[in-house]
Amino acid sequence: MDYDGWNRTLAEHFFAIREAATPVYLSVDDALLADLLTRRTKIVATLPAATDDFRVAIRSVVFGRDPFGGIASRARQWRRNGATGTPPFIAVLAATVLPASRPNRSEGNVAGRFSYYRPLRELLGLHEGSGIPDGYDVIVPTLWGHLKWWLTEHEQGRRGLPSAIPHPTQVNIGWSLSQAVLVGSDRVQVGLFLSAIGAQPGDSVPEAELLARFQEWVRLNRPSPRIQRALASPELRPILASVLQQELAHYDGLPRNSAGLPYVPLSLTTDAGGFPYGIAARIPSHLRLESLSLNGDIVRVPSGAEWLPLTPPDQKLTPGSALELAAETATLMLPARDLYVLQANDLVGKWTSVSAAEIGVPHRVLVRTAFAAQAEAVMLACGSDAVRQPRRVQVPPGWTLFSGYTPTQTATVQGVVGPLAPLHQQLARLSGGLRIDGGKQTYLLGYAPDLVLPATPDDHPRTVTIDGVPLPPVSPVSTDTITIRLADRVHSAGEHYIEVGNRKLSFTLVERYRESAALPLLALPPRSDKLATIPSRVPNSASPLAPAPWLPPGHLSGSFFGSYQRDPLPSTSLLRLGGSIYALGKNRLAAQLVPEAPAWIATMDHVPHAIDIEPLLVALPFQALWLLRVTSSQNARAWRAPIVQTGPYGAPSGSWTLLSQADWRRLASGNVTTTAVACAQDWTDYTAGK
Repeated sequence: MDYDGWNRTLAEHFFAIREAATPVYLSVDDALLADLLTRRTKIVATLPAATDDFRVAIRSVVFGRDPFGGIASRARQWRRNGATGTPPFIAVLAATVLPASRPNRSEGNVAGRFSYYRPLRELLGLHEGSGIPDGYDVIVPTLWGHLKWWLTEHEQGRRGLPSAIPHPTQVNIGWSLSQAVLVGSDRVQVGLFLSAIGAQPGDSVPEAELLARFQEWVRLNRPSPRIQRALASPELRPILASVLQQELAHYDGLPRNSAGLPYVPLSLTTDAGGFPYGIAARIPSHLRLESLSLNGDIVRVPSGAEWLPLTPPDQKLTPGSALELAAETATLMLPARDLYVLQANDLVGKWTSVSAAEIGVPHRVLVRTAFAAQAEAVMLACGSDAVRQPRRVQVPPGWTLFSGYTPTQTATVQGVVGPLAPLHQQLARLSGGLRIDGGKQTYLLGYAPDLVLPATPDDHPRTVTIDGVPLPPVSPVSTDTITIRLADRVHSAGEHYIEVGNRKLSFTLVERYRESAALPLLALPPRSDKLATIPSRVPNSASPLAPAPWLPPGHLSGSFFGSYQRDPLPSTSLLRLGGSIYALGKNRLAAQLVPEAPAWIATMDHVPHAIDIEPLLVALPFQALWLLRVTSSQNARAWRAPIVQTGPYGAPSGSWTLLSQADWRRLASGNVTTTAVACAQDWTDYTAGK
């Protein structure tokens, strides 16, 4: 394959259009070159043959006394011409990454170290001289800059986000080293790590702390040899720390693969801790997942489902092995474990594995026998009563099952048995409180969450500030966690900010709503349906409904209840007007009603909320006889309006708009159905002016 062929093949592999704007690593190694050449030529290529072919192609554009001058000129011309087509420098950048991907150990180097410029010169055919090639320190960083511009500005992130970053200790080669630390599959491991430590989108954690936590997480899991090599390398460790922080900056709460598809965590399930074992998917609340395609079967995901039991592809599923299932819109993943912490799950009806034990909750523990004694010691250190080994439960050979583990405190524990300690490896986090479900940290005023500070291996006092006001020094008592009740310290609505050392958290408190006799809110409509569902208070005049469960403070008992959505109600061609709710009176008087949700609801996604429409009816300058909700240009539904005292009492500005006579005729002459058969004649008489 010639240079342009390699350049196009590499660009198509790494920078294809993807599901989400996620960092892309140009992580090229010899195995990938062989795979790409095989796919391109349809002939199986060996590693040496693929590397030789790539070497010849690169040397055709990088050569001479100014080896990078030609590709620099092509890059400038490409950008001046509007960046049409494939960037011409992808293969050259890949060539600068390839030497960093090889664990070279030349004479005089200690284990884990590698040389870079010597193998780079060998690859490029630059045998005269040593050290950094001419022009490398200027042109190669410029090419990485062109790639960044192309991905972010020209392609707007649809082909991924740039990930190459310089580093203070590796000024010239840091760009290429940052691409050699992780491959696509490693990126998923980083996402699982961030999920395990409780990271949230927008978090800020120092590089040193992230790296230390990641190294501990690696002890428990089984990452790729590439990650282990990076942790062992003095050159790659600082680069890895920067990459981890970069991944945290782009973390949206879901581990994702190199194509941007999310990874949904799987849990091991069991009736009592032994055979047979199954799996269940834990559906993240912010993941809009309607179905999964497994082995050709479509599995529907119920709306709002938190757990979804699944049939494993192998009915003889055993602990200790990894499981990965492709489901088109997502990938399901059960990591390999030497220890499973099991918790009773009412939604699944079984014991399910969890990431860490929880204080005050009974657990069962399935652990490899080699770690059984260590696990038992940790459970006692976490304050549990003596545990036992159930004899009537069949477990796999080489495994031990414990029951009766109820921790009362956490402890500083490392390694395989770490998840037995509550809040193992967790960052400081918000817990509890009365949260408004909407994908954001929003709580009702008076019901703020607690701030939980996990135990740490050091004895340094923690620095905690709330809205810029520092708290007295907080130190752990023994190995227990520290819980700070924010409800006792934060008493105003609005956004609040917390800093725990270098970690920043935020949450919002909103005005509390008055409770009344409860009716269940309507089920939220599908995401594609942008119309709110607002039924009548009196679908049958002889059977009034109870008030709605949540009302704005000071309002009367509810007349209507429904579900606000973030998207505005669309215009309807029937009325040629925006909105969907109308009040109709005598003498062809009509008004469009616009009940306004509180501002804090308008910023959230799909939050159930009851609205009191009665004040709007009171404020109308006429008596409303009918209420109409338009659901499409051919469909509208009418209800009899509740009887209220009318009069211009100053409704909120913009809450209703009078319609013209022509609008009234279009409104009433459409395809309108009534809520009850008995009302049909009344509606006919009303529109006829009787």
